[in-house]
Amino acid sequence: MHAARSILHPGKSIAVACSVLCMLLASACSDSNSSNDFIVSEPPDNSGLTGCADTNSCFSNPTLQIGGDRLAQVQIPADYTTTTRYPLIIVLHGFGANGYVQSLYLGLDTRVDSKQYILVVPEGTENVSGQQFWNATPACCARTQEEMQIDDVAYIRSLIEEAAATYSIDPARIGLIGHSNGGFMALRMACEASDLVTSVVSLAGSTFIDDADCAPTTHPVSVLAMHGDADATVLYNGTQFYPGAAETIRRFAAHAGCDSSNPVAAPNLDVVGSIAGAETTVLQYAGCPAGVDVDFWTLVGGPHIPLPWVPSALDAVVDWMTDHRRD
Repeated sequence: MHAARSILHPGKSIAVACSVLCMLLASACSDSNSSNDFIVSEPPDNSGLTGCADTNSCFSNPTLQIGGDRLAQVQIPADYTTTTRYPLIIVLHGFGANGYVQSLYLGLDTRVDSKQYILVVPEGTENVSGQQFWNATPACCARTQEEMQIDDVAYIRSLIEEAAATYSIDPARIGLIGHSNGGFMALRMACEASDLVTSVVSLAGSTFIDDADCAPTTHPVSVLAMHGDADATVLYNGTQFYPGAAETIRRFAAHAGCDSSNPVAAPNLDVVGSIAGAETTVLQYAGCPAGVDVDFWTLVGGPHIPLPWVPSALDAVVDWMTDHRRD
């Protein structure tokens, strides 16, 4: 099998990208912004996703950029065919990072062929300091009144809709994965775009301090939250501006219709290669609707940027998104 078709890699080496990762992701969301002046996107009345696969109008050699004035790069399997419906994964970078580095860090670009999905890699908006961010919650990471007016929910919704119009997408498998500020943004999408989004993975993210600001619509979303308990940037136990990791996932279990009061322990996982043994504890919520799972991975001793990832753990994260098909 040939390498996946992509324009994600503009001649950068892995060594340079990893170096950039350490610099760009060293800081994530500031918890000093407690303003509540932010855009709330209202979901449309209709739900579901219709695209070119439904009208037999997909091209066999589609463009690898979408997003109009705010371009996102796209990677498709090397053996892409319009007769297959592929899961869609959108990766959301952390504060100050970029989509290329985030995709590399999470191993998403190297799994497009083996796992058979379509990967969309958007970029946030640059702030006055040149750092890219998502306007996710009041805590993370817009800082000025102008930045708080950016409607990233609408932007990511438009990417999902354009991807469906351009590629042979399975509308029952639309996954978002985000780190830090990107995790905040992915969880916000679970609140405000549940008609489109079917699964969300958040690494070192959180949600609104007031659960009333998260208003899920009519569709339950599978959510996997991963958080290191030694995270010194987005604190595992939360602050006055965002809830802790355990409370965050409990809320999304409740929103999904699961039994949020009594998660069940599953076997530990080996996720972080620099920590000996199977360091990650796993909690799973029972009583969820058919096809829906809500899981909580605590990376015991894990920092804000766990390195290196155990490859099988990255495989498991991708499988978690692509396997969760909405009924």
